[in-house]
Amino acid sequence: MKKILIISISLLIFNSAIATPIKSPLFKLSKYFKNGKLIKIQSYTAKNFMEIKDGTYKKSSTEIDAFISYPKKGDGPFPVVMFVHSSGGPLLFTDKWFQFNRKVAKSLNKKFVIMFIDNFAPRGTYTTYANQQKVSHWSTYIDAFKALEYLSKDSKINIKKVGITGWSRGGMISLMVGEKRLRDILVSKNLYFAAAQPRSPDCTSMMFRNPQPIKETKTWMVLGEADDYTLAEDCVEQGKKIKAKGGDIEITVKKGWKHGFTANYEAEYEPEPMIFHNCPDSLTEDDGTVGTSDPNYKWLKEWWNDPCIKYGATIGGTNKSWEKFRSPFLKFFKKNLL
Repeated sequence: MKKILIISISLLIFNSAIATPIKSPLFKLSKYFKNGKLIKIQSYTAKNFMEIKDGTYKKSSTEIDAFISYPKKGDGPFPVVMFVHSSGGPLLFTDKWFQFNRKVAKSLNKKFVIMFIDNFAPRGTYTTYANQQKVSHWSTYIDAFKALEYLSKDSKINIKKVGITGWSRGGMISLMVGEKRLRDILVSKNLYFAAAQPRSPDCTSMMFRNPQPIKETKTWMVLGEADDYTLAEDCVEQGKKIKAKGGDIEITVKKGWKHGFTANYEAEYEPEPMIFHNCPDSLTEDDGTVGTSDPNYKWLKEWWNDPCIKYGATIGGTNKSWEKFRSPFLKFFKKNLL
């Protein structure tokens, strides 16, 4: 069995204690990108959107790790593609079962700067498979914008041509970087991601019920029709709301593809994932508070025993879906960033 990717909901209690940073596994990427290097980026930690909204997040500063590699030829300014990880953490960037990111990055690195982000090791963990609250989703959204801000100070970077991509938890990050409310608080209003390519995000939690999209961000969200972990229909609905508010978004649902369709192994059933399909959604309202689709629903105090939660999902690729996705993936970034 391959490792699974656990998705959390906002009802999880985030441990706000400052964790001791550990060594980032991103250094292993130097095996594949000989001219790459590890860097540090100033960021912050937040439990929820309200801490971002009221500025409380500024009391919890941290440095995240990133790996950056410039094209071997040319002086720039270069476009950039940023890779953000799933709940499996930065270890999956060099894992034998998840080769997609580094293979497409290798291809892009001929003309693009590529950057891999590590949200976890600086906060004391390599993975959040079984304990999502170790690192909140809101912290990872901050990290993405702070990485964009870091790039804006590099003369070799074309800051108007920065893209981002990720799947599952990384897909949530890649979708939420198109949210104006976050951008306007965290960085200059002149900054934005020109292209975002999220895959299989969870659209029932840690997002805004009424999105306010950054119109300069071209988003291509790809979902698996057979994904029984993060349902495609939830993200189709979220995508429609983004589009209705003026967002530049395209949504593709691939028949037969499952959660983790870019993994290079045949999909298999995993009994451990917690499934929240039958639970009320948990989205951020316009005032910054968290609301549910059923305000009368009462969660158990021990929420993990709530009867709405089920277990088990199918994770992985199918019919070499990761190879089929490679060409359109590269085409998307080349079309929008070159």
